[in-house]
Amino acid sequence: MIQYLLLGTDGSAPAERAADFAASLATRYGARVTVLYAFDPVPHYLGEPNYSQALHQTLKEANSLVDDVAKRLREMGATEVDTEVLEGPAANAILNVAGTRKPDLLVMGARGLGTWQGVILGSVSMAVTQRAECPVLVVK
Repeated sequence: MIQYLLLGTDGSAPAERAADFAASLATRYGARVTVLYAFDPVPHYLGEPNYSQALHQTLKEANSLVDDVAKRLREMGATEVDTEVLEGPAANAILNVAGTRKPDLLVMGARGLGTWQGVILGSVSMAVTQRAECPVLVVK
């Protein structure tokens, strides 16, 4: 039985489809959902006040993204939804949260808004599926 879902998102079309799937599972099983977004670190070399402004804008956009996804999940019938925003590489953030919170299922999109490096080094979903200790559902 599924009681707790971790949904990794980046706002891409596959991530939106993953959110829809997570909402259907949460509704069906009465599961709790955490919507997780990780953003790349803001470079410190920007100096002040540029660093603070860039960090503030990044956090504002990140929180808006997870809040929108959470709202959509609730509109689709999920009742217990929370959000989390972390700084750092997405795969590491997802794996760290999954390792700590022990979800019954981790849900994410197959291909997100990653950089060109993802094509060469492998996608976030590939890294997560290879290293996660819980079941992972990758939605195309």
